Amino acid sequence: MLIMGDNKGLSDGNLYLDEFAAYLISIDRSDSTIKTYIEHIQAFAKWFEETNGISFNPSVVTEIDIRDMRSYMQGTRHLKETTINLRLASLKCYFSFLVSEKYIKHNPAQNLKKIKIQSPAAPKSIDEQTYRALRRHIYRCGNKAHIAMFEILTRCGVRNFELINIRLTDFDISDRKGTLKVVGKLNKVRYIPLHKDVRDAINNWMEIRKNIKTKYDNLFISERKTPYTRSGIWKIFKKYCEQIGITDVTIHSFRHYFCRTLLKNGVDISVVAKLAGHSSGFVTAQVYTIPRQEELEAAIETLV
Repeated sequence: MLIMGDNKGLSDGNLYLDEFAAYLISIDRSDSTIKTYIEHIQAFAKWFEETNGISFNPSVVTEIDIRDMRSYMQGTRHLKETTINLRLASLKCYFSFLVSEKYIKHNPAQNLKKIKIQSPAAPKSIDEQTYRALRRHIYRCGNKAHIAMFEILTRCGVRNFELINIRLTDFDISDRKGTLKVVGKLNKVRYIPLHKDVRDAINNWMEIRKNIKTKYDNLFISERKTPYTRSGIWKIFKKYCEQIGITDVTIHSFRHYFCRTLLKNGVDISVVAKLAGHSSGFVTAQVYTIPRQEELEAAIETLV
């Protein structure tokens, strides 16, 4: 039995979804793949009806409809190339099945090519000079909570949501060492050794945090005595950046700085991957070894 999404008005009998699902099962597609394909077909059928003002029928779909849908996903929805290609693959498989079973005569998606996936651009990062200037400014003008946040972001490489979710019981600090428990994507846990500057910043903040009365046990609490949001964290550091003329950065730039600095300092990529919470060094290499534009320009200037 198919689990239908929010596609009121669509007639399952017109879509042959049960038959298509049975076909996918027969060729050993996984349950998750089948569910994804069905959802993509339902979404296309709904878009078709809303766009053309007629009930969906696979036999009247043309290649132009498929191309229009692709343009809609690219231009209006701004979906990623990989997402669009997956949806196109779902439609191509679906219409191919309908042709093979003689439900329709032609596959309107047969000649449609995948969207070319652009090579990833270098992530926005900050160089050493910018990092030091921003750090000096935050230490001079910021409060102890913001200083501790900055140290954790730049010397532990945590993601924004990981910072927000740090609990009071997630760190263990002694005079000479410390460890931070971080819960990352898919609830994967990693333990990050704490640099002395991070330990000092957390200890300084804890002198204030321990006196804040709130039902929440997050390490960082907003002025409303509730956990921060991701946008709330970014607003804090966006303000500091703007005050000293730093532009074109995001909160993730601090994580980029952390990883790139370790790699530049000769730390093995598998160690950096472990600290960053990546599944493998391959992922780390894909993201953090891409040269920035200024590095490319500097390379050209070395030519005699």
